[in-house]
This record gives sequence, C-alpha cells and structure tokens, in this order.
Amino acid sequence: MAVTVETLEKLERKITLALPLNTIQSEVDSRLKRLARTVKMDGFRPGKVPMNVVAQRYG
Repeated sequence: MAVTVETLEKLERKITLALPLNTIQSEVDSRLKRLARTVKMDGFRPGKVPMNVVAQRYG
C-alpha cells in the first residue's frame, strides 16, 4: 500500500492511495458471498441465488 500526499494550495491537499488488486478483489468476493445468503430475487428462493447473478446485480 502506497500513500502520497501533495500540497496544492494553502489548505488544499491531494491524497493518492495505491492498493493491491487482490486485496480489493478478495474483499469484494467476501462481501458478495455474505450478501448472497440473504438476497431475494425473482425466480430464486431466498439465499439460493447463484453467485454470478449476485455479482451482475450488485457487483
């Protein structure tokens, strides 16, 4: 993780944050799995919606 802070004007700052893609992707996947257990969608029983459908809708 890399963080840089640039001073633009007297009180203005610009923060640049770089994160590894695998960290973000793993967090997104875990949250989608948690959401898939409770999501209600037409044509599926509650909690039985396939992950690819959940990812299309909420990803």
